Amino acid sequence: MVEQDATYLSNARHISLIEKAVESLQAVNQGLELGMPVDLLQVDLTRTWEILGEITGDAAPDELITQLFSQFCLGK
Repeated sequence: MVEQDATYLSNARHISLIEKAVESLQAVNQGLELGMPVDLLQVDLTRTWEILGEITGDAAPDELITQLFSQFCLGK
């Protein structure tokens, strides 16, 4: 990742999620090069979409919600 771009991803959790999304997209690319069926590639594409949703707030996995409630005093 370019250092200049890293300044926009100040949250360590976001950086980790971006790295996971890149890995997932690389798996899709490799699958395309190997001629894998699209339905198999959809698994990695869906995973990438979910990861990016965690960053934008469009998806909130149960683990994240549990982590937020354990670290912050919400609703009190």
